[in-house]
Amino acid sequence: MKIIKYQLMTEVNHGTEEQPDIQQIFSDVTLGWSEANEEIAKREAYNGEYTIEEEPDDRTLEEIRADKLAELSASCNDAITAGMDVETTQGTEHFSLQETDQINLTTALSAVQAGASGYPYHADGQLCRLFTAAEIQAIAAASVKHKLYHTTLCNHLLTWARRAETREELSGITYAADGLSEDLASNMAAVLAAAAGDNNA
Repeated sequence: MKIIKYQLMTEVNHGTEEQPDIQQIFSDVTLGWSEANEEIAKREAYNGEYTIEEEPDDRTLEEIRADKLAELSASCNDAITAGMDVETTQGTEHFSLQETDQINLTTALSAVQAGASGYPYHADGQLCRLFTAAEIQAIAAASVKHKLYHTTLCNHLLTWARRAETREELSGITYAADGLSEDLASNMAAVLAAAAGDNNA
């Protein structure tokens, strides 16, 4: 974790208004790094001088592991709810998958499966319109594929994090399939291929 360190100078009058005795008081300031905090440091730091340092990580391996597991789970949820693009009669449209979106999509799919020729729905930022049964089915299928990919990826990343043996290995795990070991990558590919086969059957 990066931190910003600088000295803040304030002037204090230890005298009177007629006979001022101005003294400079210096205090050390430490902030977690962010672009906003760096702007604060630029304004407040004495002579504009500040440093950006790496803060020593004194967490235990198990604490780092717990934080990594939580980070991966949160990234998975964010990726799922961000949704996916789907080709519709209007072109490429984006559909978020927040909890209410998933409920609404399930309701729409149930309606067309029961025989409805269409159902009112809307893409992100678009006016509600009557989607055809085929469009609803396409959106639902895309949402299943999207969720399956991310839940499968997350499961394999969590497995990697649980078996990691060093701080360096844990810190190198990000929410991406690129770094998966050969056994995890092969298993993930097999799971997704099997799921795709079942959906196409």
